[in-house]
Amino acid sequence: MRAGLISVITVFVVMGLGVQRGAGAAGPRQVVELQMKEFAFVPATVTLRAGVPVELRLVNRGVVEHEFMVYNPGHMRMAGMDPDVMHRELEARSYFRGLDVRVEGKAKKVERMGKDLAMITLAPGERVVLRFMPKKKGTFEVGCHIPGHYEAGMKGRWVVR
Repeated sequence: MRAGLISVITVFVVMGLGVQRGAGAAGPRQVVELQMKEFAFVPATVTLRAGVPVELRLVNRGVVEHEFMVYNPGHMRMAGMDPDVMHRELEARSYFRGLDVRVEGKAKKVERMGKDLAMITLAPGERVVLRFMPKKKGTFEVGCHIPGHYEAGMKGRWVVR
């Protein structure tokens, strides 16, 4: 009888450890859909928790292509700036620098600086999923810098707490 009781206890302990391991592997995550259209990001503010994995579903619901960049604008004055110079400066300020970001799905263009994600351009109807772990806390800007889009209001906020 004692051997039977020990076997039953062992089975419950092993099963319990398996459930904990399984729950930890999937774990909590933040799922956010960010839509791009003429000329806005919806929602206009994305709020994330640092240290919790993110699944960002990026969708172009517009009729023209749009780009997605997240950066710290600092004191940069973008008005009148050469578009190529501005893009390089914003890419250097990308929120995603130093983060491991997986991009899944079809995109017209995924631009990286080395291994760091800098920008994604989606044609109408395209969608991608970004998977990453937010680390840097603060408020950043989301922008589309295709000529005329940002000026028409295609910008938003990226808040990490």
